[in-house]
Amino acid sequence: QMHYQPIIDLSTSEVVGFEALMRWKHPERGWVPPDVFIPLAEQSTLILELGAFAMHESVTTACTWEPQGDQTKAPYVTVNLSAHQFQDPDLVPMIERELQQSGLDPERLLLEVTETVALLDITETMNVMEHLNRLKIGIALDDFGTGYSSLSYLAALNPRIIKIDQSFVRPKHDLDRSNTLLEAIVTLGNKLDMIVLAEGIETPEQLGHLHNLHCDLGQGFLWSPAVPSGEALSMLGESKHPTAD
Repeated sequence: QMHYQPIIDLSTSEVVGFEALMRWKHPERGWVPPDVFIPLAEQSTLILELGAFAMHESVTTACTWEPQGDQTKAPYVTVNLSAHQFQDPDLVPMIERELQQSGLDPERLLLEVTETVALLDITETMNVMEHLNRLKIGIALDDFGTGYSSLSYLAALNPRIIKIDQSFVRPKHDLDRSNTLLEAIVTLGNKLDMIVLAEGIETPEQLGHLHNLHCDLGQGFLWSPAVPSGEALSMLGESKHPTAD
């Protein structure tokens, strides 16, 4: 089943979107983490079936979300793509079918890929992104700063969102150097007119630091883990105002 983690506008504290994350409850083992079953699924075509399921569920659920507060647009949903999915020739037609059947505004769907996946075959990646841009579907580049991090490729890909890896948000070693890199990534994104999203935010101190750096969006346990669709829907009427120290 799909769970949804809220994405927060750091300037207004509003929920502006949700990341769709797959969860599996095994009848005997209980909840199995995705970092266990997803790599296994990627070894076969099963990952394509799971990807189609995730797209259908996420798009259908996003149709139930309404604008909140002063928002003119309803929250968007981001769906993760594996390397197999991104290289699947049926990816774009499948997404088109889901959007047509659901009626979801394409601008409310973002596809999330890691740097490593995006740069496996840059020519094919550019081809896929050209099709997605025509459909007005955005790309979020995940784990930014941990892959190849080629600035020339970043300019060519021109993702709508770059997601700062949590290792920069809550570093385990060399705090000063990590903070310098964090500031550089946020500044780079702002200069390139890309939305910068920091993931893995857990403390008010981390939130305050990112807010001071003018980071646009955030997600993490400070607000909520990924939750079932019903709980995600209820969040839209709630205020998300952790204190930024």
